[in-house]
This record gives sequence, structure tokens and C-alpha cells, in this order.
Amino acid sequence: MPQRDDLLFFGRVSASVSHELKNVLAVMHEQAGLLEDLACMAGKGMPLEPERLAAAAACLLRQVRRGDALLTHFNRFAHTPDEARRAVSLPEAAALAVALACRQADMRKVELSTLSGDPATVTADPFLLCRLVAWCLDIALERPGPNRALTVASRAETDGTALALEGLDPKAPAPDESEGHALAERLGARLDMAPGRIRIVWPAA
Repeated sequence: MPQRDDLLFFGRVSASVSHELKNVLAVMHEQAGLLEDLACMAGKGMPLEPERLAAAAACLLRQVRRGDALLTHFNRFAHTPDEARRAVSLPEAAALAVALACRQADMRKVELSTLSGDPATVTADPFLLCRLVAWCLDIALERPGPNRALTVASRAETDGTALALEGLDPKAPAPDESEGHALAERLGARLDMAPGRIRIVWPAA
């Protein structure tokens, strides 16, 4: 049931982002408690330590920036179902998918990044594209190469415009590709699985 699978994916991303936001709030709560203790000590006549105040303020600022980035990425993702088809920048789609997958990458101790690649735009369903890239990232994160570093980049190649995910272990067992091929077909693209890499290809006109 494609619609239910789409909803499950949306829920999975929402759960991941909300978990990260709870972590942000937990750190901010801890620092707020520290500031409260310092204020209480100052009220009793004990001297304040500027270094501790500065460290707490810096930590709070980092968490505010982290939370803002999480919400910015989630807001972009939440708007991907707004239009069934539109012009989509592949570098921007790759950057969003990578940002949403950072928690999973960190848990697996894998470095995940985007490369500048070639500027490329395709006409596609933004939500389905995000879901397919996420599927590719899930496959790759389970099969990282020896360097445990994965990269995503848009490419103008001889067989069309592609989004390439590289750095997989070329000797890893082949995954079940059925879901990926089904998503690619819905997207009007082709999924190309090869040792060490995965490509989503939009054939040249």
C-alpha cells in the first residue's frame, strides 16, 4: 500500500527529528539548572565565576542553533508533499535527505556528506524523491566501505542526470532492491545498483 508506506516514512522522519529536539531541550534544561545554581550562589554572597557563565551561555547558543537547523530541515521536509510534481534541485534534495539522516549516520559511526557535484534540476515529486534517497541512505548506512564515509552528489552522466551515493562496501551482500525500484518507477526514474555505489537516474531526453 504505497500511501500507507508514505505515511510511515513521514512518521519515521518526524519521530527522528522530535527525538533530536528532545535532546536539544535536555541539554538546555541542564544548562538552565546550572545558571539557576550559580544565581542562587551569587545571592548568598558567593563570587560568580565568569568562565562558568560564559561556558553555559556558549552551550545554550550552540543548542539554539542546533534546534533551529533541525526545525529548518524538518519544515522543508514537511512541505515536500505540497506539489505532486515540480522542478527539484538535486543538490538541494540531497542536502535535505543527508541532513535528515545525520542521526542514523552518527549512531552507526558513519560520516555522511554531500559533494558539490553538477548543478541539476529534474521534474519530480519532491516527497517521493526524498523517500527514495532516504531508502538509498538506509541501504548504504548498513553497508559502509572500510573508510566508513558516504557521499551524495548530483551528476550529469552519459545515460542521464543522476544522484549518486558512493562509498559503500563493494563486497557487501546485495540488498532486497524491490522497494527501491518501485519508488524509482513512481518517480519516473531508474535505480541503478552497482558494487560500491547506488544511483538514481533520470534518463536523458
